[in-house]
Amino acid sequence: MKARIWTAVVSATVLGATMPMVSAAQAACEINDSSPFQVNGAKQYILAAANSRRADEVPKHLQNAIRVLTDDPSKIKNEAGRQFLLLRTYAQWLERENAGYLMKRGSVGFTQNPTGSQNLLLALDSAATAVESMLPQCTEKVRPYRAKFFGEILNKAIAAMGAEQNDSAAYFANLSLQVAASDPRPWNVLSTLYQKQNKVDSAMIAMEKVIALSGSDTLYTRVKQQSRYNLAVTKLTLAEAAAVGDKKDAEIKAARALLEAYLKDTPGDANAAQALGRAVLLSGDTAAVTAIFADMLIAPDKFTADQLFEAASNAAATAHDADASKLFEDGLKKNPYHRVALLNYANVLFTLKDTEHMAPVVTRLVEVDPNFDRAYRLTAGLWQLRARATTDAAKKKLANDSVLFYLDKQAKMNPRVDITLAQKSGSAYAVQGTVNNEGSTAASWTMKLELLDVAGAVVATKDVAIGPVDAGGNTTFSVKLDAPKAVAYRYAPLK
Repeated sequence: MKARIWTAVVSATVLGATMPMVSAAQAACEINDSSPFQVNGAKQYILAAANSRRADEVPKHLQNAIRVLTDDPSKIKNEAGRQFLLLRTYAQWLERENAGYLMKRGSVGFTQNPTGSQNLLLALDSAATAVESMLPQCTEKVRPYRAKFFGEILNKAIAAMGAEQNDSAAYFANLSLQVAASDPRPWNVLSTLYQKQNKVDSAMIAMEKVIALSGSDTLYTRVKQQSRYNLAVTKLTLAEAAAVGDKKDAEIKAARALLEAYLKDTPGDANAAQALGRAVLLSGDTAAVTAIFADMLIAPDKFTADQLFEAASNAAATAHDADASKLFEDGLKKNPYHRVALLNYANVLFTLKDTEHMAPVVTRLVEVDPNFDRAYRLTAGLWQLRARATTDAAKKKLANDSVLFYLDKQAKMNPRVDITLAQKSGSAYAVQGTVNNEGSTAASWTMKLELLDVAGAVVATKDVAIGPVDAGGNTTFSVKLDAPKAVAYRYAPLK
């Protein structure tokens, strides 16, 4: 998946004694905060709290403001003004030093159910929503009240996540939703936390929330696109693991739709195009596969080696062998020692009966992975093609003898090495595999491993001790070396 995007939220300051500044464009927003007398009285308490020089007097003024605004709301014939002054009062409560988000209702100023709890964040959000609903033109005036507390809390969530304090990050992310339930960014934090905890279903729900809440707001374009991509990749992974059926088809269809929407808004993104190739291949739409890797055929320099290799594999899987051949060739120019690409390219060239290009590919595959038995079977296949292509008796005999030689070499390979992982991991490169002892006695070996850069130069080495391995048994190995420039590996033959 793509790397997560975290942006600290810059909050506006909310001043208790004054209203947020508004531009001329919002001049139509007019809130009556001076009548009837309950509203005007609350306003005076709010101003007194903001201007008080004695800290112990502030709570009393704020309690009085809440009391006059909530004792009997039905008598206050100015609901917009009442809600706006409640908003300002809650904001001043929250701005106090060491203020808590949850308080006893009586301590805040409510006369009804005074022993109950009052969540000031929820109360602030409710008052802001009420004003926005009644006076949409006042949204910009109301927004800073939410933004200040939302920003502070969300930044705590992001900081906690960066410090691997996942419980705290989840707490603050959920808390920030109380003051800005329609903002997608807390869900973006939660989706990452759920992924860390391997809660796939919850992570997907959070990603869907990000996409839905982002809408067409350009402020959220990046998190929306990120969630589209990550959700699509997750659905593809689930689809690949699922048995054939309606659920599998639904996941593939959803992933494809997400990636097509992503590419519509971010055209040319190579990672998304690569993922879309997987989706359409799984859907069986071979025509769409061809369209997707068409750009890679025309301009391979725009894509990474891995992206070209995956497109090549997709092309081969849909019987577009000539296109697959070109894509593998272009990818190997960027990473000439990629073992899986060499293996798959050799198979494509065998299908095309292209011995001219196949010869150097199988030679390099043996150089990279000399104890991989299938490399010798492919070499035998190369000579088989040559035998079939010639009518010269001497050349045919040489070719057929070579077929038998390499098939025998495959059958007698010992030890046999199966590389199960070879990939970049941060600045390191990891290689893992299994070594099978095909002999009649226990044995040990030393693997002289080399890591290579894009030019094939050696950037790191390690002698890997293997064994002893019982006859007919196997063992695993795992190597991880710090090598920022490494993109591939090779090892000397184990004997």
